[in-house]
Amino acid sequence: MRTLLHWIDEWIDQRSGLPAAWRTFCEHPVPGGARWSRVWPTTILFAFCVQAITGFFLWTYYSPNDQSAWESVYYLQYEVVGGWLLRAVHHYSAQVLLVLIGIYVVQMILTAAYRAPREFVFWTAVLLGLIALGLVLTGDLLAWDRNSYASTHVRVSFLKLLPGIGPGLYKIAIGGPGPAFGHLTLPRFLALHAGLFSGAFLVMLVLHGIFARRADVAEADGIGADGTGTDGTGATGRKRHASWWPDQAARGALACLAFLAVVMLLALQHGVSGDDAGVTFGAPADLDPADKYAAARPEWAFVGLYEFSHAFPGQWAIVPIFIVPGLLVGVLLAMPLVGRRPAGHALNVALAAAVLIGIVALSLRSVAKDRADAEHQAAIAAERQRAERTVQLIRLNRGVPPGGAQALLKDDPKTQGPLLFKAHCAACHDYTDRNGEVGNIKAEEVSAPNLFGYARRGWFAGWLDVNRITGPNYFGKTKLRGGDMVGFVKSLYENMKGEDLDDMRQELKQVAAAVSAEAALPSQKEMDAKDAALIQAGRELMADDYGCVDCHKFRDKGSLGVGPQLTGYGSREWTIAIISDPAQKRFYGERNDRMPAYAQSPDDPSKNVLTDKQIELLTDWLRGQWAE
Repeated sequence: MRTLLHWIDEWIDQRSGLPAAWRTFCEHPVPGGARWSRVWPTTILFAFCVQAITGFFLWTYYSPNDQSAWESVYYLQYEVVGGWLLRAVHHYSAQVLLVLIGIYVVQMILTAAYRAPREFVFWTAVLLGLIALGLVLTGDLLAWDRNSYASTHVRVSFLKLLPGIGPGLYKIAIGGPGPAFGHLTLPRFLALHAGLFSGAFLVMLVLHGIFARRADVAEADGIGADGTGTDGTGATGRKRHASWWPDQAARGALACLAFLAVVMLLALQHGVSGDDAGVTFGAPADLDPADKYAAARPEWAFVGLYEFSHAFPGQWAIVPIFIVPGLLVGVLLAMPLVGRRPAGHALNVALAAAVLIGIVALSLRSVAKDRADAEHQAAIAAERQRAERTVQLIRLNRGVPPGGAQALLKDDPKTQGPLLFKAHCAACHDYTDRNGEVGNIKAEEVSAPNLFGYARRGWFAGWLDVNRITGPNYFGKTKLRGGDMVGFVKSLYENMKGEDLDDMRQELKQVAAAVSAEAALPSQKEMDAKDAALIQAGRELMADDYGCVDCHKFRDKGSLGVGPQLTGYGSREWTIAIISDPAQKRFYGERNDRMPAYAQSPDDPSKNVLTDKQIELLTDWLRGQWAE
């Protein structure tokens, strides 16, 4: 058997030279013997291989188009068996690769491993780090979710800061004039990520290996790059060294296993099943600038720079974005020249320590500020809910429609309702519970009723409560706070005590249930059917004992012109109509308290503030009427 293997080895060697090349590689000298501090290049190479392999398979599923990019990632994340793990391994191996290169470069600085004959080893290591940053920046956008779109949009916009060439570079990068990214943006970023930067990283990795092996041989022979001894004395005595195989190879293999273990721990941190498994995946990017993601942040490697940029507003943003990083790269590349002498090396170490401490401090400060920022945390929570809602809608729809996932969101009251409310209603109306804990939409200046719980029994009960009707959630901050309705409710409670008060409150609950039943809310359908007798009793109280029909038209009793019509109050048709034109006679007429008409011109929609579709979405959201 041994003879056969030897014959095969000779046969292959004679025809290809591969076995001999492998033996030469294994016999490569390791100056000073095998050490754990020399595992970084091997681990970086292994990490790049993991990136290349996982990236290739990701590419086979990816569609670089603004109409299908997010959808293709969704398919991989949620439909392909193990797709979520593939994404997670690719994502986290990229992050760990950055850390590995950073550790490698810092180690070279601390140990003066950039001195002759290792200058080119150091320079290529620095360039590997810069290219890796480019890979992270260009890869971030490819998920095409709201965070990646918003953060990349900000970063690419920085190109405009460059005098003269900036606007042109910006157009080239996004494939159009902007400001929104277009059809060519994703293909260009994919080409940069999978083509230019990946190819450049591979070339630089090969050059780094060549320079490192050359430097190892020179050091093993005790000869520096200038032909003198590595101690600068001219001595050429051979230093103690060992072959790469097996000791250094074993250390490298263990380091690669440790790398895989770290990546897998990160990939599995959210479990191995469920929608949260793997890498966070947000809702699809929306090119509408009015629907901007407010909590977008860069990748962790750029958080310190992001925080630093806040000190340079406006036109000075070029300083932290381009000038300072450019100077730091220049300083790094100059270190082998500066560090030839002990004083220069000490300066290099001090500069590296100062920069590292500054980056860490700025990053921690940014993270701490975000954690303490209630609005930022609320935006993150809202984005998480939006992402979950997108997945839910796709499943309810049994797949992604031809218009993409964004079409589902655009037709979803639960998603669009809050956006429309904030844009058109929150100038006057709150949408939050009594404690301000649910709803989370605060009016700029409260001057109209709170619409949280709109048309539900509890909401109507507040109109009939002497304490609540004059509070900020109802008429308390409107011109109607001294009107007939408030006066009527106050009169009900005058001289009411004990059992009489309790009896009246029970009757008012029946009245509230009767009015709420007019809305035919889906959430109260079963309750309304169960309480049919209570609702009928409430209707009779409205018409007789409480005289509601004296001011309001209710079914076949009363007349229009004083208070809003109670027939169908809160129903879909009623709500659409009052949003469209609250000054109609069946609503507030001339007594309308500043509420604008959002669709007063049905014959000329161009004059309307909101489209019919937008009003329907807002109405359905207020009524809690959406697919679940």
